[in-house]
Amino acid sequence: MATSRMVLRRYAQALLELASKAGAVERVQRDLSSLAAKIRADESLALKLESPRVTRAQKRELLATALGAGQRDLVRSTVLLLVDKGRAALVPELAEVFDEAARGAAGEARAQVTSAAPLEPALRDRLVERLSAASGHKITLEERVDAELLGGLRVVIGSRMFDGSVKRRLEELRARLLKAPLATTATTDSREA
Repeated sequence: MATSRMVLRRYAQALLELASKAGAVERVQRDLSSLAAKIRADESLALKLESPRVTRAQKRELLATALGAGQRDLVRSTVLLLVDKGRAALVPELAEVFDEAARGAAGEARAQVTSAAPLEPALRDRLVERLSAASGHKITLEERVDAELLGGLRVVIGSRMFDGSVKRRLEELRARLLKAPLATTATTDSREA
């Protein structure tokens, strides 16, 4: 997954540069999002894009049909290049990676914040302020609640994760305790002798 994400970042960055020169960044974002939604909504299409039995030519036809006539040539060219390089299954994820690249270029970033309970408005505001200062970007929070964290926060900005959850701290404590050597007592030693 990490390797495919790195590959997609290269495609997204190149597409962003071309879209910026053409003044079409927002249109490319919409087109990619629309294509990704179509693929995710059509399980048969998604499976065909992942299948090694479907030829690249067939995948090109499937995506050309899914793209429709209204899509920009930049999107069409990039998507078909992914197919030609044997990466058709990555097409749905390209929209998300392109969105991250476009936000980054605009000085914005999305932070996915997971907490054990919904965030209080005051905490949310302080968190946005501190994350903005630390990242140098205008932060938009995407909140999730996961009671398994027990407490604390897990924050993901782009490819960086900050895990201050109680669950992680307990897991680290458990790992340290399991690695700790056990001390032998004198009574155990005398029985063995």
